Amino acid sequence: MGNIEKNLNRNKNNINKDNIDKNNPRYRDYMMKKAAICKIVAFLSMLIIGAVVSLILPIRPTVSRMEKRKLSDFPDFTLGDFFDGTYFGGIDTWFSDTFPGRDTLMACSEKLNSLYGVRKSVIHGEVIVGDDIPDADIDENQFSYLADIEEPEESQTERDTVKNYAYSYQEVDADDVGTSIEGNDGTTTAREGESLGSIYVVGDSAYNYYSFSQADSDNYVSMINSLADKLNGKANVYSLIIPTSIDITLEDATRNSISSSNQKKAMLYMYSKMNNNVGKCYVYDLMRTHRNEYLYFRTDHHWTALGAYYAYSAFMTQLGKTPAGLDKFDKVEFDNFKGSYYTQTRVSSLGTNPDKIVAYIPKSTNEVLMLNKTYDWTEYNIISDVSTWNSTSKYSTFIGGDNPLTIINNPEIHDGSSVLVIKESFGNAFAPFLVESFENVYIVDYRYYKGTVSELVNQYGIKDVLVLNNIVATSTNTRIDEMNEIMK
Repeated sequence: MGNIEKNLNRNKNNINKDNIDKNNPRYRDYMMKKAAICKIVAFLSMLIIGAVVSLILPIRPTVSRMEKRKLSDFPDFTLGDFFDGTYFGGIDTWFSDTFPGRDTLMACSEKLNSLYGVRKSVIHGEVIVGDDIPDADIDENQFSYLADIEEPEESQTERDTVKNYAYSYQEVDADDVGTSIEGNDGTTTAREGESLGSIYVVGDSAYNYYSFSQADSDNYVSMINSLADKLNGKANVYSLIIPTSIDITLEDATRNSISSSNQKKAMLYMYSKMNNNVGKCYVYDLMRTHRNEYLYFRTDHHWTALGAYYAYSAFMTQLGKTPAGLDKFDKVEFDNFKGSYYTQTRVSSLGTNPDKIVAYIPKSTNEVLMLNKTYDWTEYNIISDVSTWNSTSKYSTFIGGDNPLTIINNPEIHDGSSVLVIKESFGNAFAPFLVESFENVYIVDYRYYKGTVSELVNQYGIKDVLVLNNIVATSTNTRIDEMNEIMK
C-alpha cells in the first residue's frame, strides 16, 4: 500500500488541476488506481459488516420456510468430536445453514436466475434402492371392519373438486402396485416424468419415493411393541401407518415404471410383526378405494383433510365408535397452496397449478392450548384463517403447525374419553376430526416434545394412544431415534 500511495501522490503532482487533460495517460492511471482502492475498501467493509451480522445469534434462523425443514443446531461439545474435527465441522454446517436472511437470499438468487431463464432445483434426499420386503404372515381378514366405513355426505362434492385439483388417471388392470404390469392392450401406458432427488414429478403433480429399509422397519415395530408393553394395563396402543400418494393416486402404469418400494407389502409386513396388544389401523386398501378423490396434494407431500378423514373413520371404527360426519364440522377453503414439492424443486408446472386446502372446523370448539417450540403455553385455533398467508405456509392452518404438545377439550363431551396422538406433520390434518369424538385430545409431535409418553398417560389418565406416521418415517432412522426418545 505504501508504494501505491507514493505513486498516487506523484501522479497527483504531475496533473495540472486547472487544466486537466482527461486523455492524459497519467490521469487515467491515477483514476483507475483510485477506483481500485475504493473497491477494496468497500469490499473489506462489507466483509467486516457481514461477519459481524452473521455472528449475532438472536437473528439467526432456526427453521427454513422455503425448504420446510428445521435448520442445523449448534453442535454440543465433546472431547471426542473436538479431537477428530467433527465438532468444528458441525460449527461450519451450523454457521452456513443458519446465516441471517438465508431464505431471503435464496429467494433473491432464484429470482435472478429466473431472469436468465435458469432454474436451479433445491433438492434434498436421493433415491435409494429399497431392501427386499419379506412376505407377511398375516390374515388380511382382520381388517374387514374397513368395509363398514361409509362415505361422507360431501364425497360427491369432493369428487367434483378432483376435476380441478387432483390427479388424472389412466385405467390399468393391476393386482398390486410396485410390480411389472402391462396395459389391457399388451403395451405399457406409463407417462414420462422427471426424478429430482427423492421427488418424482409427472405433469402438474409430484410424489415422494419410498425405499423400504429392513433394519429401520424392524426397529420401528420393536419400538411400537415396547410402548404397548410399557402401557399395558394403563392405555391401549394403536399404530396407523399412512401410505403416501405415490402408491395411491399415481396411476398404476406410471407407478410401476419407477423404482419405489411396495407400500402395501411393507405395511402388511410391519403389522405382521406387531404384537397382539397393538391395534393395527390398516388404511391402505381404504385409500386405494377412494383414490379418484382429492386425498393428497399435488404440490405437497401431505394428505388432504379428506384423506385424513377416511383414516380417522377407520380408527374410530376400529375403536367401536361411530365416526363424526362432516356435517359436524364447518368447511373452509384456502386457495393457492404451493407445498413442499414446489418449494424443493421450483418446477413451473407445480407453481402454475397450486393446490387448494380444504379444512374442517369442529362445531363444538375451535380452541387449542398449545405448547410451542419455545415451550410457552399459547391459546390458538384448531383451524386458522391462512387466506392471507404465504402460499407455501398454508398447511399450518391445521392445529397451528408442528408443536411439542397441543391439548384440545371438547366442552360438549363429558364422558372422560381421551386420546393421545403421537405424530409427525401428517397428524396435523388428522387431529381436528378427533375433537368431535373425545372429550380430550392430546397431540404430541415427537420431533419437538421433551417429555415422555408414560408421563402424559399418567398425568392425564389417557386411555388410547395412537402412533401415526407416514410410511417414509418408518424407514427413516432419524425419525425413529426421535420417537424412541419419548417412548418411555
